[in-house]
Amino acid sequence: MASSNEIRTAIRVIEAFKTVDPEITLPSMLAFLYAVERDGQAGNQDSITQRLDMSGATASRAIGHWLTFKRPGQPGLNFMESEIDPADRRYRLLSLNRRGLAFVDKIKEFVNGASNG
Repeated sequence: MASSNEIRTAIRVIEAFKTVDPEITLPSMLAFLYAVERDGQAGNQDSITQRLDMSGATASRAIGHWLTFKRPGQPGLNFMESEIDPADRRYRLLSLNRRGLAFVDKIKEFVNGASNG
């Protein structure tokens, strides 16, 4: 069973995500953390779909949350960038931008207990 410290750490990480969007979904949080786990290089939507066992539609919405626009006319958080994969133009490569990297630092602060609520 997880210790109280581990549970409090998990809660702090979720609270960090809630500071950028109070209505954020679990798939969106997982998509972002997957990019962080891969040193800021999330790969492409297909890799996120497979890694997190999500449908393509769910992965698309989760990724869109972090891009400049979630969908046409609806702004995203602008924490990730998307560019065409030169090796296979059917895919787009995803990576964290400066705002995304700054948010990673904020998550680390929450993990270390610097932002207790």
